[in-house]
Amino acid sequence: SGLQASGTVTLKPEGGGLDRAVFSPLKIAGKLNSRVEVIGRGANRQPQVVIKGGTIDIRKFGVTTGGSSAGGPPLEFALDRLVVTDTIALDQFLGSFRNDKGMDGTFKAKLNGKAAITGTVIPTNKGPAVRILSDNGGRVISATGILENVNGGNMSLTLQPNGKPGQFDGALSITNARVKKAPALADLLSAISVIGLLEQLTGDGILFSNTDARFLLTPGGVTLRSSSAVGPSMGITMDGVFNTTTRRMDMRGVVSPIYAVNGLFGALFAPRKGEGLFGFNYTLRGSADGPKVGVNPLSVLTPGIFREIFRQPAPKLKN
Repeated sequence: SGLQASGTVTLKPEGGGLDRAVFSPLKIAGKLNSRVEVIGRGANRQPQVVIKGGTIDIRKFGVTTGGSSAGGPPLEFALDRLVVTDTIALDQFLGSFRNDKGMDGTFKAKLNGKAAITGTVIPTNKGPAVRILSDNGGRVISATGILENVNGGNMSLTLQPNGKPGQFDGALSITNARVKKAPALADLLSAISVIGLLEQLTGDGILFSNTDARFLLTPGGVTLRSSSAVGPSMGITMDGVFNTTTRRMDMRGVVSPIYAVNGLFGALFAPRKGEGLFGFNYTLRGSADGPKVGVNPLSVLTPGIFREIFRQPAPKLKN
């Protein structure tokens, strides 16, 4: 439905057979508008498909939840834009994929036109899994709009399909990223009266040596199952939900100042990585552009070994 195509077909001069079919453009209403070439590769071999320029919106193609045993043609992409979700697009997308036993290949692009990434796709029995790398993980996070003013750090992001349409189990790791001028973090540090950290936030930024997260990605948003960011100045943990459609969040966690010292005892007595022996419980609720910060100042009196007893259940994503 909605297919429009105009093109030419040429045959090989010796022995016939497909040489090349060129459709410029080939359109599928709301899904695809590109130059498409179908290149013959000889008898008993599937032709190669090359898609150049234009935009593909994969939201409207549906989601494959299982691997393909029959396979398909090899694919080459050189797109202006690949739309992934309502808030995520890959610009200048270049990819090369085998497709004989499921999608298998590599790509590179700019996330929302701002952050350079490279990726690998491998087939699984639940669909294609993706690993994304960047030498500036902070810029990738900023480009998503979830948290601005993050820069630097090597990033590894893995998305594993879990068998449900449009859902992926994710794991994120970033080393040596800096956060500067983040309003929500500034409000949080002001609430717990950590003056030195506020000065760092407005200067060179707060260094987080290691950031790790486990999450569930769905069409409606992100459920952050667990995360921690630690550096010499502070450690912070967070879990909760972020609705990508409404851009509203409901997060909570613990801030542990002076983590270089506090974290030494936390490693022995605190229940979670990134939490020191003493820390402040906090919440972030509301719009991602200006969430309301809440801090329980008395929580610093609850040592990490007892913190899990009083921790409330994690919020759930509402579509």
